[in-house]
Parts: sequence; C-alpha cells; structure tokens
Amino acid sequence: MTKVKAVEPATKAVEIPKHSTAVVAGSMMDIMEQMAGHGLEEVKAKDLLVPRLALLQKLSPQLDKKKADRFIPEAKVGDICDVGMNEIMESPLIFIPVHFMTQYIEWRPQRKGLAAIHNDPAILQKCTRNERNQYVLPNGNTISETSQFFGLNVNADYRFSFIPMTSTQLKKARTWNTLAMSEKLKRKDGSEFTPPFFYRSYALSSVNESNEQGDWEGWKIERHLPVTEIDGAPQRIIELATSFYNSIKEGRAKADVSSLDEEDGSADKDRM
Repeated sequence: MTKVKAVEPATKAVEIPKHSTAVVAGSMMDIMEQMAGHGLEEVKAKDLLVPRLALLQKLSPQLDKKKADRFIPEAKVGDICDVGMNEIMESPLIFIPVHFMTQYIEWRPQRKGLAAIHNDPAILQKCTRNERNQYVLPNGNTISETSQFFGLNVNADYRFSFIPMTSTQLKKARTWNTLAMSEKLKRKDGSEFTPPFFYRSYALSSVNESNEQGDWEGWKIERHLPVTEIDGAPQRIIELATSFYNSIKEGRAKADVSSLDEEDGSADKDRM
C-alpha cells in the first residue's frame, strides 16, 4: 500500500485575507453556480443508482466481522440500513414515498447472484413452482416478484432511496399502497380526489416475524405527517419528490438491486 507523506507545517504563518466570511462564501457559491455540472457531463442513466434501504437480518454482512468492507460495529438485527452508503438509520425512519413499481427479479440458484430484471409479469407464465413455492424458469433460475417503493429518506436529509419488498413482505406492500390510495382530499367544489403518493410521510421500523421455516425481520409501516406539516419547507419536499418521480419515469434513476441477494442475509428464506 502506498503511504502518503505528511506535509510539513509551514514555518511562516499564513496570512488570512482581510475579507469577511460572507464575502468568501458568496464568491465560492458564485463559482459553484457558474460551473454547475462540470465533470458530470458523461454521467448517463446507466451510471445512476438509487441506494437501497434494508432491514438487517441475522446473516447480513453488516453484522459479519469477516466482511470488513460492509461490517458496521454498532449494527444489530432489525436495524434499518442504507446499504449503498453503509449507514445505520435511526428508527423509526421517516420516509416519503414518491413512486411504486413491481419488477420480477431473476436469480441464479445457490446464491450465485442476479441474472436479469424483468418488467413484464408474463415471465411468471414461463415458470413452475418448486417444493419451496418459488417460481422456477426452465433454465433453473428463480423469479422473485419484487415491490419497490422509491422515495425520500427524511432521516438522511431527503436522500433519494428505494425499499424492495418480496415474498412475505408483499402483503406489507399491498397494505402500504392501500393506505395511500385511501387518502382523500377535497377540491374547492367539494369533490374528492386522491393526492399524489408523496402527500404523506410514513414511519418505518422493524418487527420480528416467523413461520415454520424460521424467523426474520419484517417492515412495520405506519402513517406519519402530511408533507405540509413536516418541519422545514414543504416546497422543497414537493420539488424533490417531483424531480425524483420524473427521473424514475424517464429512466434516469434506477434501483440498485444488483447486490440484493448477496447483501441480504435472509434473501433465500425471504423468498420462500
């Protein structure tokens, strides 16, 4: 490993310019504005991935000291983790959903990783069910129906994030969508309408669940404040939510599902 040589301290005191902090900061912001986007010109849609929020399970790499690049000393089972940033989030995590979609993730057997991502549910018609009730393609790969919630992680200053749910958590996904669809606001003429998904924030935490196959940590989803009542500027939330939604619909932002099976220690069990 190359060692970086420490810089020797200057023998002469550095003279601080006689400008106010405000002026210096203002000048820097002017430069940042003038150079907006410099260095990012070649970033394409394929280069942008939305980080995943996950519940840590018993076999999650964040709990395994042998996986130094992912291990988080203070992490514990049931914690909410931003997998992309490898950060533990405070619980409950306040989340503002922006967009929902379902994808059909094709996995190689024996935990050999992601094979393909399908958007058409017709892929299930090519499958048969095995003894574990999994959808299996003729090539031996399995298909996992995956509900994905894209939104703003309020705990991380409204960071763009997504939450995948599969198998036992699909019922949670349907419940979440039902909560959102049941929201009704009134127009000036008294008629009702369904507000956008980002109208309300939700408090997310974990709850232990089990069946005859074992136990795992599942999502607990509770209604929280409408965005108009969240501390800060509601206008900023609306602008971020709208921008994120457009990025997803136009294909400029995509979920980082490439390492889902490898990083989620309960992946095989959760797809039972």
